[in-house]
Amino acid sequence: MLAAAVWLADLRRVRALHITAAPSASGMIIAKAAAQILRRHGLDFAMDMIRVVFRDETTHTETEIAAPAPTGGGRFLILEDIAISRSGSRVHCAVRLTRSGETLDGEATELDTEAGRARAAARATLAAAERAGDNLALGLEGSALLDLFGRRYIAASVEAAVDRRFATLAGLAPIDPARSAEEAACLAALRAIDRWIAW
Repeated sequence: MLAAAVWLADLRRVRALHITAAPSASGMIIAKAAAQILRRHGLDFAMDMIRVVFRDETTHTETEIAAPAPTGGGRFLILEDIAISRSGSRVHCAVRLTRSGETLDGEATELDTEAGRARAAARATLAAAERAGDNLALGLEGSALLDLFGRRYIAASVEAAVDRRFATLAGLAPIDPARSAEEAACLAALRAIDRWIAW
């Protein structure tokens, strides 16, 4: 995070919160962390009051995104948080998903390379998603970093099974200034399985 400013409507209500971050930062994680701090201090706010701007110091250009919508009820899994830790040549990824107020956690460990971090994030997402239903089994068939149309993407291929019903599913998510490769891998895995587990 490069800078932040908060405007209050009164002593207990936020009017606006603007955050400037580096292009490599995750907008979703920054917005959620800001929301946790506001809640801890007992301030009343709505998520759409939080704005994250990404500033590229080399070109002095800015990209703005809105904060993620609240994770309310619904059939689909929503990425709540992702945490990466390193130990030697390994990287450990912990992912938290939510659905209709239910929290689902998953973890995975891989080699600490760009492809390995993406695999760890996708595998942790699938481990968390498996907790969403009985007899649900999800496995990462593979993931790939792709260059398409002048942008970078992460593709995930997922093997899924419920009881004796099997499918191979695919998802794609872009890597951009508002999204790290690990976050994109989580979203690619979720996009692959969203219709499979939406009930």
